[in-house]
Amino acid sequence: MPLHWLLGLALFGGLFGGGADQGCATAERTMQRIERDWPLRASGDPLRRHVQALGARLGAIAGLDTAVHIHLVRNLEPLAFALGGGQFLVSDGLIALVGDEAQLAAVLAHEISHQRLGHFCSAPDSADQRIDLGAVVQHFDLQREIAADRAAETLLARAGLDPGAMAGVLVCLQQGHGASAQLSARIGALAPAPPPHPEHDSPAFTRVRAQLVDELDGLWSESGSCRPR
Repeated sequence: MPLHWLLGLALFGGLFGGGADQGCATAERTMQRIERDWPLRASGDPLRRHVQALGARLGAIAGLDTAVHIHLVRNLEPLAFALGGGQFLVSDGLIALVGDEAQLAAVLAHEISHQRLGHFCSAPDSADQRIDLGAVVQHFDLQREIAADRAAETLLARAGLDPGAMAGVLVCLQQGHGASAQLSARIGALAPAPPPHPEHDSPAFTRVRAQLVDELDGLWSESGSCRPR
């Protein structure tokens, strides 16, 4: 299924989205639909292996009671969300967008925090924004997003990573894709983000991200990235 139409929704539901479908029991069925309908990177892909390792590390530190499985969608739009049951999706476009590895970790920490906080095991509020992504239905709730943002800050600090990267990636999105009241509220609820430090990127991340940029050459412009020049 083409995902190019998701950009207008990404700041709300797809990117840093809350619970998918209607509870924690549906993650396996949702993942089956995604594997059928969406273009995913193979399990042996170097980029996926790197993101998987980072996500697994954060999941272990967070104390999740299930293994973390990160799936990479081959799509240019910045997209990341959790399905519940330890299943998480991140797009090529998100990895190309983030300013540094700490911001990528912040995205993963946010999604892992949704699961740790139990945002998949309660029925969505009738006032939640419901976003139909085809294989996935997202329910956006601002207070849950803020709770996951704050939990992600704590998780990043416990992992020895810059907790300011959570606010930093939200500012990155705001600068690159326009402000929204919800995004501004989330930024305001966090500590101000310090300047990013790309020199903190691991050599492995620098390598796989450069390979991704080369792969997307002609389809995606690095001017859309928050990476400092």
